[in-house]
Amino acid sequence: MLSRYRATIAPLFIAFVLVLAHPMAHAADIYVKASDDMGSGAKEAPYGALWRALERAVRGDVIHVAQGTYHSKGGSGAFVVKVPNLTLAGGYNGDFSVRNPFKYFTILERAEDYRGDWTGLPEGLIAGHQHEDHSGMVVDGFVLNSKSRNSYLADGSKILPKDSWKGELFHANNANIKILNCILLNPYGDGIYAAWQGADNEISNCFVLNTFYAAIETRSAQPGGVVSIKNNTILFGWSQPGKGGSMGVFVGRQGKTILENNIIGFLQTEGGEAGYAVSNTFGNDETVMKNNMFFQCQGGYYKYMDMNTQNLLMWKPDELEDLNENPMDYMLDEAEGNMEADPKLLPDKVYFDRFGAFVASEPGKLNMDFLNQWRASVGLPLQAAQGTARQNWGMAYPLEAVIPNLVSKLPGKGVQLDGPFAHYSSEAAASPAKDYVQVSFDVFKKGSPTVKKYQGDPVMFTAGLGQTSMTWLVASAPRTDYDCVKLLKPSETDMTRDYVYGYLLKGSPAAKMWDRLFKKRDNYPDGVTIKGTAWYAGNDNYTYPAGIIVDAVSK
Repeated sequence: MLSRYRATIAPLFIAFVLVLAHPMAHAADIYVKASDDMGSGAKEAPYGALWRALERAVRGDVIHVAQGTYHSKGGSGAFVVKVPNLTLAGGYNGDFSVRNPFKYFTILERAEDYRGDWTGLPEGLIAGHQHEDHSGMVVDGFVLNSKSRNSYLADGSKILPKDSWKGELFHANNANIKILNCILLNPYGDGIYAAWQGADNEISNCFVLNTFYAAIETRSAQPGGVVSIKNNTILFGWSQPGKGGSMGVFVGRQGKTILENNIIGFLQTEGGEAGYAVSNTFGNDETVMKNNMFFQCQGGYYKYMDMNTQNLLMWKPDELEDLNENPMDYMLDEAEGNMEADPKLLPDKVYFDRFGAFVASEPGKLNMDFLNQWRASVGLPLQAAQGTARQNWGMAYPLEAVIPNLVSKLPGKGVQLDGPFAHYSSEAAASPAKDYVQVSFDVFKKGSPTVKKYQGDPVMFTAGLGQTSMTWLVASAPRTDYDCVKLLKPSETDMTRDYVYGYLLKGSPAAKMWDRLFKKRDNYPDGVTIKGTAWYAGNDNYTYPAGIIVDAVSK
């Protein structure tokens, strides 16, 4: 479109230079294999460290990660996602020819010899950055093990809270998050915590093991948020003195939580409190419970607030049958097929002997029927007398005893080992080359004969690095996907009214470069080079009523 106006607007250009742009790189497939090699991220030369791939990732990338153990930068065990629509796919064999997360373990954990402190570390081993858009994140096929973030007695029989990391295994704040085919174990805190925005959230085919408080929380779910929790195996929940007992799933006040085909079992109580498979004490009547299996949930199957704001507890099998038939009476949108049954698991004997010997401080005695059922399930001798004191508490569950030990013998319930496991591809492509015409800043000024002539045209100019804005004037750059910044007239400051609105696609190379340069913007008093598509913003109240969808930023 620009060519029609070249004769008219040529005098207004400081320089009229036709620039052939390099194709703009879109999302890519990045490969990682644990080693001391730096690598380039190519399949033939993978990065040796996952954190390098995360630092360099842009919107829409797929990071393929081979089996091995990864500790993150400095050994911290913190893997942070800072761009939207990023997929982390683990569970590959060494040459990336086969992906089976339950055979080729891709382990994320803190290094045993980590010497840094806690400052600045996120809650989760995998965490969405608190101030960056990480919506659309997919995490598929990883082991998240918090054992090395914790401290234990020398014999391993008891966790030491004072020296342990009080955080979740997975933490996210944005919309449409998926956690698939993972093993999450040993946090001193929740297993999975997220804000659950958007209608496409999912936790499926995961082991969530040996947690404190809640294995999975939807407590922070947002209005309209939907999270599907299906075919997970949630086992071994610990109570904590003064902080309450364990829960399998803690349902939030808002949003819709859908529970299907999960196994939830072996949950401890504290002082007769908690130990619930599902807690719905906010009375969220959009909750769905279908075909879930409960076993040895010491506090009961389901605690809920009814329509009369009464907190009630369901723990009898005949009540569970009634829940399946009359879900609305139990603040459920739908329910069917929920049952108490033994999934025929074979937990690690040493761990399970200690777990069964745990004695709550109040009232001070375990239910011996519960205890002996647990012990018999793994072939341990029955215990004839009650314990006398709390001896074991919060010890780590061994990763090597998860598969096949904790796989249900009942088809369709809990984690399924056979997949199928998704094949991910970034569908990498290059956008068409653009002819960027270099223009002066003032061609965008109100009253200029050129300001309305740039609809969809590629331009290149110099601008200063201004503050962010909350103004979205270009329909093709919605606030859900773009950040708005002020592109200042060169040599102007933030106090000026001489600026053009720039729109940066979240997580794009342009956005990442802008952030990098903005931190040292005093080093660029004459501005930086902006390439992008120009639009008339449609509001002549602004001195420069134009918007630029930015393709690239450079020094």
